[in-house]
This record gives sequence, structure tokens and C-alpha cells, in this order.
Amino acid sequence: MINLKKHHLAATCWLGLMLLTILWDGIFSPLQTSYVLMLIKLISLALPLRGILLGRIYTYQYCSMLILLPFMEGVMRLWDAVAWSAWFAGVQVLLSVLFFVLCLIYLKQFKKPKTKKSIE
Repeated sequence: MINLKKHHLAATCWLGLMLLTILWDGIFSPLQTSYVLMLIKLISLALPLRGILLGRIYTYQYCSMLILLPFMEGVMRLWDAVAWSAWFAGVQVLLSVLFFVLCLIYLKQFKKPKTKKSIE
């Protein structure tokens, strides 16, 4: 039961990143990229969404590496000149780290224990 809750928390973080992308790049748009950056980010977050919501192991395995992209973007944009943009970047970094940790906790239950081979 606890692992199921961790799966839902990780999915909530992923959905939070999607919502943050819409708010940040869609409404406030600090980079003025005419929604191109937002669409690229949303597509990369939307493609694995079904597997994340269903709790598929393989999806969580590759999303643990895919989450590095929003993390890197958030860290780079933390030093933006606009204060509210830095706030959005901090939330993005927090959600990325939280998803990564929850992803590892969720996947830990599926790890096979190592067996000791007998030395002959």
C-alpha cells in the first residue's frame, strides 16, 4: 500500500511539471520563444504520461533519466534576472528532484535480490 502511494506521488510530480510548463512558458513566457519551447517540453513530458500513470516499471526506469532535462533547465534558469521566473525555476528543480527520489523508491521494490553463488 505504501509503494502505491509513492507511485501516485511521483505521478503527481510529473503532472505538476506539465502544469508548471504550461504556466511558465505558456502564460508568463520569460524566454519569448513563441510557444515552441513549451511544445517541445510538453511533448517530452506527455509521451511517457500513460506509463507513469499506470505504474509501468520500464517507463519509470527511463523517466528517471529523462527528468534530468527539466532539472538542468531549472538550475540554469534559477539565475534569471526576473524574480518570479527564478521562483518558477526553483519549483521545477524541486519537482524534478522529488520525482527522481520517488521514482527510485518505487522501483526499489521490483529489484531482484542478489544471490550468492557457491564457490566450488
